[in-house]
Amino acid sequence: MKLRCYKTGLILFLMVFNLLYFSAVHAAIDESEYIIEDLKASDIENDDGTGLVLSWKPLPKEKRIIEYRVYRGTTPDSLFYIGKIDVNVKTGVAGDEMYFYDKDFNYFLDIQGKGKLKREKGQPEDGVLFQRYPRDINVTGPQLSNYTILGIIGEDPFFYNNTRVDVEVDSMETETYAGIKLRHLTMLKKLLPNKEYYYTVLPVNESRRYFAYADPVVGLPRENAPEKTKELFPVFVKDINRLQFEWSLPLFKDDIQYHKIYILSKNDLERFKDYTAELEALALNDLAAAADSTVVPLEAKLENPAQLIFRRDSAYPYTSMNNAFIDVVEGKIVDEETGVDAEIDTENLEDYYFVFSLNDYSRYEVFSDPATHTTTVSSALPVIPPFTVIDRDNDKGDYNLVLWGKPVVLLTNCTYMNESKTKLLISYDTVTNKNFKIKNIYFKVTDAEGNHIKTINEFYQDNNFVVRLPKEADPTNTLNVEISLKCNTELGEDYVLSQQLVFDEQSRSLRPNELFVGNEDIQKNSYIVYKKNDGSSTYRMSKKLAGTQREYEDNIRYENKHYPVVNKYDAEKDLFLVSPGFTIAKDEEGTTIRTSLYSSEIEKSIKQYEDEVAKYQAMKDTAKTDDEIAGAESAIEKSWISIYYQGVVKGYKGNPILDKAAEITNPKSRIKYLQEERHVHKNSYEYFIVKTDGKGNFTQSEVYVNEAGDSYIFPVGNWFKKNMIPALIASLTFGLLVFIMVRKAKKGHNLFIRSIAGIEEIDNAIGRATEMGKPILFVPGLSGISDVATLAGLSILGRVAKKAAEYDTKILVPVRDTLVLPIAQEVVKEAHYEAGRPDTYDKNSAFFITTAQFAFVAGVNGIMIREKTATNFYMGMFWAEALIMTETGSSTGAIQIAGTDAITQIPFFITTCDYTLIGEELYAASAYLAREPLMLGTLKAQDYLKLLIIIFVVLGTALSSFHLTFLINAFPDK
Repeated sequence: MKLRCYKTGLILFLMVFNLLYFSAVHAAIDESEYIIEDLKASDIENDDGTGLVLSWKPLPKEKRIIEYRVYRGTTPDSLFYIGKIDVNVKTGVAGDEMYFYDKDFNYFLDIQGKGKLKREKGQPEDGVLFQRYPRDINVTGPQLSNYTILGIIGEDPFFYNNTRVDVEVDSMETETYAGIKLRHLTMLKKLLPNKEYYYTVLPVNESRRYFAYADPVVGLPRENAPEKTKELFPVFVKDINRLQFEWSLPLFKDDIQYHKIYILSKNDLERFKDYTAELEALALNDLAAAADSTVVPLEAKLENPAQLIFRRDSAYPYTSMNNAFIDVVEGKIVDEETGVDAEIDTENLEDYYFVFSLNDYSRYEVFSDPATHTTTVSSALPVIPPFTVIDRDNDKGDYNLVLWGKPVVLLTNCTYMNESKTKLLISYDTVTNKNFKIKNIYFKVTDAEGNHIKTINEFYQDNNFVVRLPKEADPTNTLNVEISLKCNTELGEDYVLSQQLVFDEQSRSLRPNELFVGNEDIQKNSYIVYKKNDGSSTYRMSKKLAGTQREYEDNIRYENKHYPVVNKYDAEKDLFLVSPGFTIAKDEEGTTIRTSLYSSEIEKSIKQYEDEVAKYQAMKDTAKTDDEIAGAESAIEKSWISIYYQGVVKGYKGNPILDKAAEITNPKSRIKYLQEERHVHKNSYEYFIVKTDGKGNFTQSEVYVNEAGDSYIFPVGNWFKKNMIPALIASLTFGLLVFIMVRKAKKGHNLFIRSIAGIEEIDNAIGRATEMGKPILFVPGLSGISDVATLAGLSILGRVAKKAAEYDTKILVPVRDTLVLPIAQEVVKEAHYEAGRPDTYDKNSAFFITTAQFAFVAGVNGIMIREKTATNFYMGMFWAEALIMTETGSSTGAIQIAGTDAITQIPFFITTCDYTLIGEELYAASAYLAREPLMLGTLKAQDYLKLLIIIFVVLGTALSSFHLTFLINAFPDK
């Protein structure tokens, strides 16, 4: 009792001592030394006007800082946590400044947010630092106006779990919104242009102490001009009067609206420079005006001396097209849709410059440096092979497959295999597509003088072949390799690839050179795949591929999210409000088809249209001016468009999709139909290919149209993978074998199982322990219960424990995994009951040591030495500890029997144990010992299936020796 009191007193003393000690340490720290310095918030150039970058001087590594926490707010007296930068406490920060970028959309709020507003750790009651925005809509709701908030909503919540909310705009009008609960909504935020934001940063040390924060600084994200395009390659194709352009893409491209190309007379170069300088001055003035309201906005006084010859909408924020061609017809370039009408003298193009510009949504325009053209002819341009687009087989409906061109075989490496350098191992790679299956590859190797060395027939493509050079050959001489192919489809006799192996001085070996087909350098050009779905108006770059590629698997992501802007809320209903409108597709004229979640909104559009028609008739009757009548006609047109793209109501005919939707009276059925149509159009894509050298010499294909006349390809999911049919047949065969063998075993047939020495010796090993009066050690591996080897080990444990119970011999079962422990205890207990000796069962015979690998081994070794075990069993999964255990057991003179399927540990068990169950013998042991029909039948079925596999291996090898590879190719690669 006294000892307990002493222990309690000692614990209380240590607690008080630690409290006083750490309080003294905290009090000794000078907070002022931990306030960061030189905190600045700067605008990010060339972005969309919504990015800021923070910079500050990091604290010395002696301060033991582990992170810097960043806070932001729209006022300096309420700053919310937005992120952190982790620091290695040992090395500190390698640099004089740290940076934190606050740009793009980042986390704002979701269901995982805290329930209530909480101040940051260590802040007083009147502190200005808070943790992340809480789920409290009264706190987060007013913040919606301070940011651009992007909502992420699942399809089902958006379509079926929304709540209609009517917000009164004035006494005569209301606006309808879809109310979404926070549990269905994730919100991301982005800064607003030209709005002030306040920032501060505080450090945290390794004891998780939050120090004082720096004085808040203000940052103002500004609308900047786009990034200047660095490269422009104009090319004039003389024989077809076509101008071609290719340009480099900018780094920041989120707000690009238009791509434009201008033609500029060299005589107007100085005027153009003045014009661009004036635009730059206007941009700088706009920035100054955004920061200081007293700055008077400037107006442009000069006109652009360059003529517009091309304009195209950008596909950003996706990767947009970076090439274009313009046909010159009778000395003019005309495009009524974009307002282009320019004259050009193609005979004197050397008198012109070409300029590329980017327009953003803030009306800024940035020009590239003027570039001169190069001239070519159409026959010198790359030739695009025929291509097809199909739905990829054996998938879930999430890939389209773009195929083009004939197969390519490319030499990739060359290695000398002997010191005399007369034996070469040449590696190659094959590139093909679904349209072509390579049967044979013929490599004809000649020296630099054209003397034939060897022709190799690669009937089975293992990506390597060997060439022996003549003994007198110079290993530094160039080798020529001609490559011809035999496929399931005829390629033509003229389709021959050629490549040289050239000696490289640096590596002192032969290296593959360029690959040619005829005079074409295949690797010089690249393929660019462009695509556009049925809901978009612009193409975007899907992938840029090497010239040797022959197919592209285009991932069609199933769109199951909606991304509305969230800028309103209803605090009483605890709902965030989003627009109920959603996009379905584009019509034939490229106009977006949108509709509302609520069909009653269409009635509102019809009413608006009828009111506008009535106003128009009244104007005509009262003879108003032409301008007023034109205004009324414009209003009617706008309201008619609203009706056309919302379906049929009261006899108004519109888009066929929405016409059919309007006929569905059940709201859920209507939404379900629109949802399915939306998926089809969003996931249907049309494609074309551009083959280019990257410098304006390119050829663009037509949009692919299949045999049915459809340009949009929709991927369809497959029920099962056809290429896995051999695996299906093997599974069915194995199932049939199991059924037959189990039935035979149940009928009493004697199913032969070869004897396993380690199993045969179990009884003798247990008997030896009994005679010596020493215990038995059984280690069921170190893995968990989910491991098959562990289950097999526990099965053997039941047999060993039963024999031990019959002989009244002590058994010890140390366990590493906590889930294995109760199972091992139950196995040992059940074994004693089956042996009719429940009184000899000791619940402590199976016990837990530790989960640490080598600490467990140390415990097992200690048991061997202390208990002087006579027999040791190791059955299960083992790793690096195996040799340590078995060496200890061997030194004690115990009989050791091991079994594992760990390939790396089997050699150690064979070396140190008396008997070892190798690999599948561990699994077979259960059937061998129990002789149960179900286990015996399964084991025999496995043996017969293995025999069948061996037959196929031997047969495939024999057939391939006679260049017959159909059996090998019938099986899947993986």
